Amino acid sequence: MKLGVVLVGLVCGVSSCASLPGGGGPTAAGGGAATVTARPAFPENIKKLVLKFATENGTAPAGGRFTEYDGAHGPELIWVSERTGDLCVASETVTAGMCQTAKRTAEAPVPGVDVFEDSGLTDHHGESSWAIRLVASGEAVDHLSCQGKDFPVLKVYSADLAGALRTVYTVAIPRNLQGEYKVAVRRGSESAEERLDLNMDKVGPPAQC
Repeated sequence: MKLGVVLVGLVCGVSSCASLPGGGGPTAAGGGAATVTARPAFPENIKKLVLKFATENGTAPAGGRFTEYDGAHGPELIWVSERTGDLCVASETVTAGMCQTAKRTAEAPVPGVDVFEDSGLTDHHGESSWAIRLVASGEAVDHLSCQGKDFPVLKVYSADLAGALRTVYTVAIPRNLQGEYKVAVRRGSESAEERLDLNMDKVGPPAQC
């Protein structure tokens, strides 16, 4: 499988990590951009363990190299499997990794925005929040909004997969403000707004966003 991958974060092998030429690490997206702070380093011994598990599971990245970014819970790794084309992430606590299958990626609407695999709770600025990964297909996400509040996204990775550019973003939303969010997106020079269900706890009734 031939994959065209554009790495937006930092490319990290199992023994080194360096910025891409012209890169500069994960970037805040759009007008609702967040300030990008110093990124914690992913421990090298855990990185080797992630590569070991990925190799055993048949989802290892090409050349054993990952892209590293701050995933709200701490540093995370993201990559495309060289063998399967799956889009995978791992953290210090989830060393076995989680993957979105190439089939699911191919079936995602283009343009469109979807939630990437499982989200987790984290303490964000003193309140319980969901740390969410979004995958935009054929468009760029500017920010999420709910009840008049905007939530900035951080672009961490892009890859040409299944005939479209797939871009991964991270965003934190309050646990008590769940529902169908509005997602501000850009398609070339055009702007649009979509709706996305972020009722992570399936609370009832969800917030009206």
